[in-house]
Amino acid sequence: LPPTPAENAARLAEDEAEVVTVSPDENLVPIAMDGDGPLVVREKFHKAEPMGIEQALFEMELVGHDFFLYRDKASGHPSVVYRRRGWDYGVIRLVEE
Repeated sequence: LPPTPAENAARLAEDEAEVVTVSPDENLVPIAMDGDGPLVVREKFHKAEPMGIEQALFEMELVGHDFFLYRDKASGHPSVVYRRRGWDYGVIRLVEE
């Protein structure tokens, strides 16, 4: 059986310099911390279907989250639409310099 998240965290706490390999089935990324650690981040993978901003906003509302990460169909850039106040929205686009 693979180790539980608690076992992974305990292993990481024993030696913060040690890198703990997490199997892809667990979808956890342990991060060493000073003090009360370690911090464990749950990781998810999704297909990145290119879409326009309108579709991204629709998908965000569909899943009920305050943000939605997508690949912009026109530019190919990774982008995030997010909810602001009320019915206002924003978009962040990642570009390489």
